[in-house]
Amino acid sequence: MDYGNQPCTYLAHIFNHAGAPWLTQKWVRLVMDAAKSDTTPYGGYGGDEDQGMMGCLNVLMSIGLFSLNGGCAQDTELELSSPTFDRITIHLDPDYHEGETFVIDKTGNGPGERYIQSAELNGNPLNAFSFPHKCLTKGGTLRLELGPEPNKSWGLVQNDKDNF
Repeated sequence: MDYGNQPCTYLAHIFNHAGAPWLTQKWVRLVMDAAKSDTTPYGGYGGDEDQGMMGCLNVLMSIGLFSLNGGCAQDTELELSSPTFDRITIHLDPDYHEGETFVIDKTGNGPGERYIQSAELNGNPLNAFSFPHKCLTKGGTLRLELGPEPNKSWGLVQNDKDNF
């Protein structure tokens, strides 16, 4: 798997769709650690970076969100992985979105704590590995609890899109 090669950028996230979201969480973190050429502001990912895709991928992986279909579906789903930050605030443009902000709060950020133990979206349990993109654009809060061991029962259910 070559994350410096753009056609391979989805591979860590395919485990969500194979019924093993804990492997997506594991590999996203491993890829982020391994793919960076250095940790200075002048570093980045190797490979074809002329379109900005690798930088965007790094941002998405760092905040723990991804869309395997690249947002091309009529009802795009955002998939969860393992964010590296304790708190992320996405400021939404009122010209295009209903909400003002979408916040991702994470507990558990010690060494090796990369596995989602539980998730909550706007105060409701989220047991699926994804949620509709429209939930982000309406604004709200995603809370994730991470731990050092995989929770192999989390993320296995499909979203009921009518509940969002």
